Amino acid sequence: MRGNSALKSEFEAPRHGWTLSNLALRHAEATLALAKTDMVLAPTAWITARAALESAAKCLWLLQPDDEWQRESRFVAFLTEGVRIKREETEGLPHIVAQSASIEELRDGVKAKLLEKRVDVPDVPSMKNILLAENLGLAQFYVLASQYTHAAELGTRSYRKDLGTKAIYGEFVAAKDWIQPMWIAYSSFRVTALRLIDLQGEDHGEDLDLADRQVSEARDDFLAAL
Repeated sequence: MRGNSALKSEFEAPRHGWTLSNLALRHAEATLALAKTDMVLAPTAWITARAALESAAKCLWLLQPDDEWQRESRFVAFLTEGVRIKREETEGLPHIVAQSASIEELRDGVKAKLLEKRVDVPDVPSMKNILLAENLGLAQFYVLASQYTHAAELGTRSYRKDLGTKAIYGEFVAAKDWIQPMWIAYSSFRVTALRLIDLQGEDHGEDLDLADRQVSEARDDFLAAL
């Protein structure tokens, strides 16, 4: 599943997709590491699983078109986002300013080739719209996980039951709180691996089938134990 055939492409998009898939994988591994460390870390697992999901969603959107130049146009859209790392808050960081300049140079070079091909550069859609378009049922998790990421009301429920005068405060993290983060973390990396494999016209192989069976069996055993 962690092949590197995408790195041999003459185009930028497949190679960037590979990096996004790697990012999703490491976030997924971080979610697993939290689970192995302490059950009470479930709120943070929602955040790392959400990060894996965001990496996966961007990878899927980038590599969605069949046409190579359409994929390149989406890569340029990501580069435009990268250029924005140069902003008021980072003006005092020369290495960040230099990095922004190098991203802008690459973007303009690829964009010039796109103009020759008469291919327009799209805007990067919102994360919600990317997830809804993929139709994988992931948008709901993204909304819930954002509550933990942004310290919204739902994110505090791990330490409080009820509201107002009925509120009880304490540590209320339970094993069941791990079901969604763990499953989403694995699924996020899995879909990027599949997209890259399909892009290369390769077979999914037995390794992915074995991983799917092992994860599904572990999830079923966990649910049965609950």
